[in-house]
Amino acid sequence: MSRLGFLAIAAMMAAASLPGMAQQGGKKVCVVTGELNGYPASLVNIVRYGEDGRYYGDTIPVRDGRFRYELEADGSTVYDITASKGGNGIFAHFFAEEGAVHIKFHPDSVADVITSTPLNSEMRRVKAATDTITKNAFGWRDALERAGRDYAEPARRLLELRQCTKDRDSIKAIEAGMRRMFDEGRVYTPEFEAAEKAIGEAFRREYKARCRYAVEHPGPVGLYFLQDAAASGLADTALVRRAVEEIYAKKYPAAYATRWLQGWLAGCNTRVGGRYFDFTAPDLGGAGHTLSAEIEGRVALIDLWGNWCGSCRSHSMALIPVYNKYKDRGFTVVGVAREFRDSHAMKKAIERDGYPWLNLIELNDRLGLWVKYGVGNAGGARFLVGRDGRILAINPDAAQVEAILEKEL
Repeated sequence: MSRLGFLAIAAMMAAASLPGMAQQGGKKVCVVTGELNGYPASLVNIVRYGEDGRYYGDTIPVRDGRFRYELEADGSTVYDITASKGGNGIFAHFFAEEGAVHIKFHPDSVADVITSTPLNSEMRRVKAATDTITKNAFGWRDALERAGRDYAEPARRLLELRQCTKDRDSIKAIEAGMRRMFDEGRVYTPEFEAAEKAIGEAFRREYKARCRYAVEHPGPVGLYFLQDAAASGLADTALVRRAVEEIYAKKYPAAYATRWLQGWLAGCNTRVGGRYFDFTAPDLGGAGHTLSAEIEGRVALIDLWGNWCGSCRSHSMALIPVYNKYKDRGFTVVGVAREFRDSHAMKKAIERDGYPWLNLIELNDRLGLWVKYGVGNAGGARFLVGRDGRILAINPDAAQVEAILEKEL
């Protein structure tokens, strides 16, 4: 059985405690079929919504532009199915309900979910009703693009020059000029900037409307909309927090989306001036270590990394001289490696890079630490914490860490 199959069975067992989701006897199956419909995808992935598709889920075989897949249907878990080519892809979300779900991808980067199952139908209905909030904002922006009133004239001239330039050095100079204009906010017209801002504001209203639906209609669909709003980065955090704490954590405590949202809410606190998230995780020998006990009374760097994250390891190695210089003055580092399947590659990375500090392992996202630290599917992150437990800096480099230590120690 695939890893996703095991996940789906676990979700089904958990869902037995949810009102209206108990298994009625026998095996419940969600049959997922799909067609690429001309979209040039090289593969199709399926994963629980909120999980990192690089490490979880399954790849679905595609034959003649079509595919078929079966899930253990728990009636509560939303899945993300993505058709990918290179670094681009089209995705769709659906509930794993008993019955049939058909996914129709289109070359214009749209995917339709075709099904008559109850939760999927309700999800589609609410989406259609709230999509009208963003429709006018997109219409304004699209009209400006068609009229050629999107790029400011200097930027447009550079873009036209880039299209007809073949000399490599000239291309580099043009691209450098575009980057400077972008940094200075001179690429787009003021009108187009206003249209872009209006779209962002419309999305916030749209997500807020869906979260209000979640409050007024507590159920799996509402839980999905809370998670989707949180994942968007545009959620009304206070509204999501109230809904989770007052409704969903009580009604659906075992649901995957509830646990994901609880982790996301914890991550909202990991900001400069906020407090770090405490946890207990094992070292490579299996001994458990509680973070607060390891860093108590010291300035500490919490170093989230992974053997597969080259930039994370570069930052970690650059901290070794800083650690050696300040470790006897009240500074420490605790590393946490996000690993999958086993710890072999982590051990080799530590041996190769020579980290002298304690390193713990987050195996298969057991604790959900990346979400709880607000970095989702990022490779890693660094949090410099003061003696009082307050976060002093996020992702500081070695020089910035040393400058802060000179003030703190």
